[in-house]
Amino acid sequence: MAAGSAPPRVLNVNVGVLGHIDSGKTALARALSTTGSTAAFDRAPQSRARGITLDLGFSCLRTALPPQLGPGPGELQFTLVDCPGHASLIRTIIGGAQIIDLMMLVIDVTKGMQTQSAECLVIGQIACQKMVVVLNKIDLLPEAKRQSAIEKMTKKMQKTLENTKFCGCPIVAVAAKPGGPEAPESENPLGVSELIEVLKSQAYLPSRDPSGHFLMAVDHCFSIKGQGTVMTGTILSGSVSLGDNVEIPALKVMDDYSVIGRSLFKKETNIQIFVGLKVKLSTGEEGIIDGGFGQSGKFKIRIPGGLKPETKMLLSAASKKKSKAGKGDANKEDESSKNDSAQPVTITLLFKRYVFDTQKKMIQS
Repeated sequence: MAAGSAPPRVLNVNVGVLGHIDSGKTALARALSTTGSTAAFDRAPQSRARGITLDLGFSCLRTALPPQLGPGPGELQFTLVDCPGHASLIRTIIGGAQIIDLMMLVIDVTKGMQTQSAECLVIGQIACQKMVVVLNKIDLLPEAKRQSAIEKMTKKMQKTLENTKFCGCPIVAVAAKPGGPEAPESENPLGVSELIEVLKSQAYLPSRDPSGHFLMAVDHCFSIKGQGTVMTGTILSGSVSLGDNVEIPALKVMDDYSVIGRSLFKKETNIQIFVGLKVKLSTGEEGIIDGGFGQSGKFKIRIPGGLKPETKMLLSAASKKKSKAGKGDANKEDESSKNDSAQPVTITLLFKRYVFDTQKKMIQS
């Protein structure tokens, strides 16, 4: 680049990778990406242990700027948002869908539309304007019948989409990881270059408003050893430059009519089953379970009659005690917990489950 000349512009388009669990979304993101973030490709130990995507993954693909995005030198960056496919992680999927401009619906070509495929399609119709269907795992089809099977599945998908906003959208057949997860890395993916060209043809300039105060919704938060906490997100308004100071507002997790509960459910519990059930605090107030917070096991309780002043004092004291205990005071915190309860207000949930209830609902007595 000549001295004094402006750097080539980089236009960014957020592409969501959505689909049913085990359809090969993460393998596709890996095959497409030129750069992976610290949150890409299921690097979290929990994801590796369970063999599924548990959180949003971020990576990017940089390619030449297509003609429809304007003349002049520049690059097009596709930021790939790899969303989980498991039904219990639907809130995380919705969180990812809120920030995408273009959606890739990944379909296992040997299975077609599945339950979460349909759910992702509904989310896509709300969240974005354009979609590309990716028929993945074509390497599992017998080579002699591969082309006819792809054509048959393509017609099925076209029929499925004909009454949606994505009617007539591109459908591309690929094998992101031929041979499956255990196959050697030397195996080259099939159809990925064709998919990139289709993505380029569907790319458009999203509407971004740089005016107003800087406001960013946090989409992902993680820590890097030796560096600290990193937050990534979507800028809703305004702009920010390198070296600027930003304010991170503190959220008030408790008011006069709600509290946050913990340790009543396991982290993997689907708290939606318990929404609407009545609970009772050890201080006498009665409440209703409003919902959970992702996969943390925590949940919100609404107190219609409001909290008693003495209950608020107990909860405030417990919160202050917890915040004062730093990482180096873990042993002191454990010792003090034995002598003085670290959670003075307990929650009681009483219910009975009818054995022959066909809907398997939680029924309170």
